[in-house]
Amino acid sequence: MKKILFFTPYGSFTGSEVVLWTYLQNYDRQQIQSALYSEQRGPLTAQLPADIPLFTSPFNRGFARKVYSKVTHAMGVKVYENNIRRLQEQYKADYWYLNTVLMFPLSKLAEQLGVKVISQIHELHSSFESIAYDEMAHSMTYSDLVIGVTQQICDLATVMGAKRTALLYPIVDLSKKNISTERVEALRKTLKIRPGAFVWTMVGTRIYRKGVDIFPFIAQALADQPCHFIWMGNSKPTGLNYLVDSQIKALNLPNMSFVDVQTDDYYNYLQLADGLVMTSREEPFGKIMTEAASLGKPLVAPNAGGAREFIVPGMGELIDYPTPDQFRKAMLTVMTNPDSYEPNLLIEKSHQFDASIQVKKWEQAILAL
Repeated sequence: MKKILFFTPYGSFTGSEVVLWTYLQNYDRQQIQSALYSEQRGPLTAQLPADIPLFTSPFNRGFARKVYSKVTHAMGVKVYENNIRRLQEQYKADYWYLNTVLMFPLSKLAEQLGVKVISQIHELHSSFESIAYDEMAHSMTYSDLVIGVTQQICDLATVMGAKRTALLYPIVDLSKKNISTERVEALRKTLKIRPGAFVWTMVGTRIYRKGVDIFPFIAQALADQPCHFIWMGNSKPTGLNYLVDSQIKALNLPNMSFVDVQTDDYYNYLQLADGLVMTSREEPFGKIMTEAASLGKPLVAPNAGGAREFIVPGMGELIDYPTPDQFRKAMLTVMTNPDSYEPNLLIEKSHQFDASIQVKKWEQAILAL
């Protein structure tokens, strides 16, 4: 029996945290005992299994980062760390599981307390700038196991000194696919999608790394085609999103829809799509690829990161240079050659990432320690 205390930043519907929650909802209770520490009490914490204790920070996530980064907040650091020390004394975990690089600064405290560490990396290079040089170095060299969601990430972890790595692609729970034909048609009407339009969907937070600013220009590049574009994901009232909204108006693109993160309607929105387009400038492994593939939807994505490891001929198109013109070329290929893409191949590939398979691999990696 391994006793693990999981650390995560937001408790929200980010891909990395949904992956963690899927593990927590499905692992073998006879093999692993767990508790969860979330910096924030986000909406996902309400879905935590009842047998898993939940602990939260005395500060919000923003303050926690400040007290770690500024000497002037030394008292705040002490309060923050003492809270975690008391938690460890109470729970007596064998391992701390640091989910995402944002939690890696805690590896030093784990060593001070004599606790072993498992680190999971869901991110690539740009996210590594969110923590300090020595924090990344310590987490990589101290961890008993570093889990990467792509082979590329595992290779990077090895370069950074990881003693042991495990490749575990993002998990999805395909048993939760609830699709209503009536609801899909209702959404089509709500979004004012024209009959015969090819619907392209992107899923992700509306931020620069996800390519939200290029999305309108992809739509403009396909203005001569009967298309509709849907972006599904959280947004913040940032200057970038104001720019994107302004560009959509300036380009006169009535065939674009932005919707917030969905829960009950998530798969209904995916079913509404004819294809998935990934616009991210940097994408380790978007689990949305697996979810869309489970519905037989062809994929278009930059030839990098997880997409390169996931998409094979017959599943979609990879783009070497992610410009609007290159997206247009690949998306037109999908639209005009539907028989070139095999729904059964897409569905079969997605099943390799289902919780029924991936949870066992995750357990094996942990129990082997």
